[in-house]
Amino acid sequence: MVKKKNKKPKLTKEQLAEKKKRDAFSKQIENIFVLSGFTKLSVKGWQFLLGGKQNELDHCFIYENIIIICEDTIRFVKEKEQALAAGMPFNKNHKLEKEETSKIIRETEKASFIKLLRDKFPSEETLQRYTQQEFNIYYLYFEYGITRYIKEDIERYTHLNLIDKSTFSYFCLMSKSIKASFKYELFKYLKLRIQDIGKPDPSGNSVNLPIVTPIIYPDSVTGYKDGIRMVSFMMKPIDLIKYSYVLRKDGWEKQPDMYQRLLTVKRIKSIRDFVIAKKTTFINNIIVTLPDGVRFFNKDNRETVILDNVVRFDNNIMMEIPTEYNSIGIIDGQHRVFAFYEDCDKDNTDEQLIKPMRDSYNLLVTGIIYPDNEKYKHLSERRRFESELFVSINKNAKPVDADTLIQIQAIMNPTSGEAVSRRVIELLNNDAPFENMFQLSKTDDAPIKIASIIQYAMSSLLVAKNVPTSLYKYWLKKNNYSNDFVLEQSKDIEDYIKYCANSLRTYFKAIKGRFLNYWDKNSRLLKVISLNAFIIAFKETLANTQGPKNYDFYLNAFRDFNLDFSSDNTNFPYAGAQYSKFAKALIIPAINKQNRDSL
Repeated sequence: MVKKKNKKPKLTKEQLAEKKKRDAFSKQIENIFVLSGFTKLSVKGWQFLLGGKQNELDHCFIYENIIIICEDTIRFVKEKEQALAAGMPFNKNHKLEKEETSKIIRETEKASFIKLLRDKFPSEETLQRYTQQEFNIYYLYFEYGITRYIKEDIERYTHLNLIDKSTFSYFCLMSKSIKASFKYELFKYLKLRIQDIGKPDPSGNSVNLPIVTPIIYPDSVTGYKDGIRMVSFMMKPIDLIKYSYVLRKDGWEKQPDMYQRLLTVKRIKSIRDFVIAKKTTFINNIIVTLPDGVRFFNKDNRETVILDNVVRFDNNIMMEIPTEYNSIGIIDGQHRVFAFYEDCDKDNTDEQLIKPMRDSYNLLVTGIIYPDNEKYKHLSERRRFESELFVSINKNAKPVDADTLIQIQAIMNPTSGEAVSRRVIELLNNDAPFENMFQLSKTDDAPIKIASIIQYAMSSLLVAKNVPTSLYKYWLKKNNYSNDFVLEQSKDIEDYIKYCANSLRTYFKAIKGRFLNYWDKNSRLLKVISLNAFIIAFKETLANTQGPKNYDFYLNAFRDFNLDFSSDNTNFPYAGAQYSKFAKALIIPAINKQNRDSL
């Protein structure tokens, strides 16, 4: 009698939905690296003994001597929720398990792991080309829906690259946009330099890019009086793609001095179609900053030329640019450069047409060279110059969006109301009551957009002016500073930002405490109309309350405040930009009444 095979249990509707979500998440991770030009090694379900324990991998990708292992985890999110809901402990530390696996693979048993890969994938030529010592292995941990990793996790799991939600979204967008050319930014993320990729250079030196007959502008024709020099030259798209970077404010670096917009897929395609159809390059400049170490020399005798000594146009001078990934900063023209991107699909018709252009056409580039002086040794001064230049170039082009303008204003003047507001919102986003609720990046899907909050309410509250409606006045008083104190030192700026964040956090915790039923991303309470009204009321009552008050004060102020903030309330009395009207009609009177009652 033939035994019937056991049928797999039929998945419930909820389980099918979970599986679909998990599969989509896994596929997105795979696409990041495959689209970026890495080769996929099919390791799903592969179990192997290494370091005295059983190990398994979700993903493995290889490019030359770079091996990237990825862990995708989504299954523990629901398990943890169910355990906590049932009042049961949830002790499984998935990160710790993968930290141990990563340490075994990358350090203690690296040679054995490479041998296991070679045995499993004998036809993968790249695995045979490099010695075990030449491979660099990285372990990336993707956890579904994690908006932000806490500092303790980052410091504890040092063998894992923890990928948060916004970084994941950025990787997905960029790999779709510029395909295999995105690998150079992945190299930057992994802190890889050009000498780390491929076989070692026998000479031990990086090769410089020779630039024939650059146009070096004398100071007298540029208008710059502080030592900044400009030089124009031609450069191949392939070299610009390989060695450049863009300071995208919504990228993975999350630094306050980033100011560029994200690439637009539609615009990239439009320019790429133009290049293919017209078979021509562009005549307008790409504007870049050049790395330190650019060398000028006489083309006849190769003697070094000191740039400060060049006071007139001289066609007898050549230039060399050091070759290093992510060393040439693109200020303007990123779409024109990356329209020449390398497609991972070599058989793609467009790729076949544009491939020879990428290595033979030349783009006109104007490079900024910073002087070796005290002012421009500071990165903040360089970013300030670049962001101002970016705005001046783009003011008559496509309008710069409000988020980008705020970011640029923050770089240009770090003590402005806009700059302080942006920093304060970043702090508020880390804790209750607003944890992960503000959209700090275009790759975030957080519910609250910040541009209108900063522009129309918060910037005037936080501006560093000694006026009764600014928190600055009360910060000065708290620190016993004189009324004419000027906010300049970074330590003072940080202290003021924390003071502002703590004051607003206390205020909105009281609002949440009073309107807890409405503290939901879909309610009208967390829409810009209400948030701005509450901020304006806070600002306009500071003089009466002689500064920000405590939690109980504001909780009592709103105790008799009744308004239906539900999302389906079609009769909500305020809309659009009626922030001040809302504040003056209902919120300010409530705070002022509580102030009188408490005297």
